Amino acid sequence: MNMIEIDLQVSDRLTEIAKPLGITRNSVLRQLLKIENPKTTVKNNSVKYDKKANSNLIFNNIQDELIPHIVKVLYENGGKSTKSIVEQEIFTLFQHEFEKPYYKKTVSRGVPRWKHDIAWSKERAKQLHGFIKSAKESDRGIWELTDKGISYYENNL
Repeated sequence: MNMIEIDLQVSDRLTEIAKPLGITRNSVLRQLLKIENPKTTVKNNSVKYDKKANSNLIFNNIQDELIPHIVKVLYENGGKSTKSIVEQEIFTLFQHEFEKPYYKKTVSRGVPRWKHDIAWSKERAKQLHGFIKSAKESDRGIWELTDKGISYYENNL
């Protein structure tokens, strides 16, 4: 593996961007440079790279990569919205991707994979980053930004 040298300021900025998304600094660079990660699978406790598996999919880690889009949709809808409106707007953004058979396939209780991934992204935004309020705070079926989520949008998106 080739290594590059970056200065502390660049390293700190990459960390700043990566941390709220739960990704690595390298993943931030890959996204900025539009370089795809090789897909990996775990089999018998060993990691194997599979360049053909889902090679036509645009997301490397969809559940992390959708978080900024969910925050943006909520912010642009006054800081809160229903689950169905968020799903509709995210689907519209990535319709070309979500219409692929991989995302149309149902994964749980007849839910298509793309909806399942959006729901898990929301949970990651809530539990790992504190960007979205719990159902107790904002009613069932309503997704609402916390102050931290609003701040994340205003400072990063």
